[in-house]
Amino acid sequence: MAEGAGHALIVGASSGIGRAVAERLAGRMAVTALARRAERLEELTPLGVDGVICDATEYEALGAAVEAAVAKHGKVSALVCAAGLQKIKPARLLKPAELAEVLKVNLELPLFLAGLFTSRRVTADDGVYCVVSSIAALRPEPGILAYAAAKAGLEAMVKGLAREAAPRRVVAVAPGWLDTEMTQAYASLYDEAFRERLARSAPGGIATVAAVVDCIDFLLSPAAAYITGESIRVDGGAAL
Repeated sequence: MAEGAGHALIVGASSGIGRAVAERLAGRMAVTALARRAERLEELTPLGVDGVICDATEYEALGAAVEAAVAKHGKVSALVCAAGLQKIKPARLLKPAELAEVLKVNLELPLFLAGLFTSRRVTADDGVYCVVSSIAALRPEPGILAYAAAKAGLEAMVKGLAREAAPRRVVAVAPGWLDTEMTQAYASLYDEAFRERLARSAPGGIATVAAVVDCIDFLLSPAAAYITGESIRVDGGAAL
C-alpha cells in the first residue's frame, strides 16, 4: 500500500475501528467510507474521505455502492470490514430476530464482501481484505455466544478465502475488549470495576482502538506481504 496511491473501501466507518481506519488512511490514498449515519460521514469529509450512505446489510445496495466507488476511485486495494453488532444476553433469551441480526452483521456481511473481493473487476491484484474479528472467537463467554460463534466463522472464512482469493491477501485482527460505542451501550456491564479487573488480568493492559488501527495499517502494507490467512490478536494478552 504505497502512500499517495490506491483505494481503500471501509465498511462500517461511522464509529469505532472503522472510523479510525478511515482517518488513518485519509490523505495517503483514496478512501471510500460506507455507513448508515450521514452525520458521521460528513465529519470525515474535511479529511478528503468520500462518504457513502449505505446499509451494508442491504446487499443489492451495497454491491451498487461498491461498483460506484470503483468507477470513481479505481479498483479497491484495501477492503476493511469493521461492521459489528453485539446482543449480550443468555442464549435462552436471544430472540430469533436478534440471532439473525447478529449473524448477518458479523458473519454474513463479511462473506458477501468476500465474494466482491474475489472479483477482478472490484479489487487490484495486490488487494488486501482485512476483517475485524474478536478474541471471542477464541474464548467465547456466556452472554455473547452468537457473537462468538459468528466471529469464529469469520476466522474460518479468512483462512479459506486466503487460498481462494490469492494472490490477494486476506487477514483479520482480533481485538480484546475496547472502549467503543458498541461496548458503551452496555455501561452497566462494562463499568469501572470491570475495567479495573481487565487491566489487572491483561499483561499488557487494556488495548485501544489506536493499537488495533496500528495493526490494521501494518497488515494492509507491503511490510505484511507474506501474511495471509491469519488473525492477529490485539488484546494486551487478555486471552492468554
